[in-house]
Amino acid sequence: MSNINFTSHPKSGMLLIRILSLAVLLSASVAMFAQTNTVKHRNTEGQIKVQNQVMRYVSLFSLDEQQAQIFTQTFRDYSKQMHIIHNKYYMPKPEPNVVLTDEEVEKRILQTFAQSREILDVREKYYTEFRKVLTPSQINTIFEDEKTRRSQSRQTTHK
Repeated sequence: MSNINFTSHPKSGMLLIRILSLAVLLSASVAMFAQTNTVKHRNTEGQIKVQNQVMRYVSLFSLDEQQAQIFTQTFRDYSKQMHIIHNKYYMPKPEPNVVLTDEEVEKRILQTFAQSREILDVREKYYTEFRKVLTPSQINTIFEDEKTRRSQSRQTTHK
């Protein structure tokens, strides 16, 4: 195997720089793809859960094709808004032996109030939208299921 001397020809130094630049660019692209792929995977999981819920409700409520189309978009928008609110106000549960100060407890209480107000606003808004294709009882089923899912999620997340 022969040794390559990049300094023997004036253009060979440029070739080395181009090869190294290409290698750096390629490795950066791979890293960006991997990070993007992870975010897409999380988004896809959430989308699959929402789609499964939509299919379950369409079947449970015996919606026709037109109703199902309206309901699907409305439910996706509703789920997205609720997800944003829950992420906005996420508070990790304190460690078992940690005692919170009065200021920390007050902050948590006030955040809970603010979150509850936002959730109520979103439910009111989407009640009107859901009402275009669902009965009040069907809408109540959706709201109760959502509360149950969030409660179960909090219990498994905070254990």
